[in-house]
Amino acid sequence: MKKRSKFGPIGVTVTPRLLRTRDAATYLACSAWKIRKLVQDGVLPYIPASEFGAWWFDRVDLDRYVESQKRHFDL
Repeated sequence: MKKRSKFGPIGVTVTPRLLRTRDAATYLACSAWKIRKLVQDGVLPYIPASEFGAWWFDRVDLDRYVESQKRHFDL
């Protein structure tokens, strides 16, 4: 049985659902500039994290973007 702290089980890792711009870029293996461009082009949704311009990105939306970019080669 795992030990518990007042915050939950010790040793349990929680993967955040929301990522900041730089982390979203790392997740998609691109630059933060590319992420910003996708937002400006209306391709990638974002959540405003503050009134000062910080953005959050949902992993679900990032995964959906990746799926939309897949192409098949037709002979």
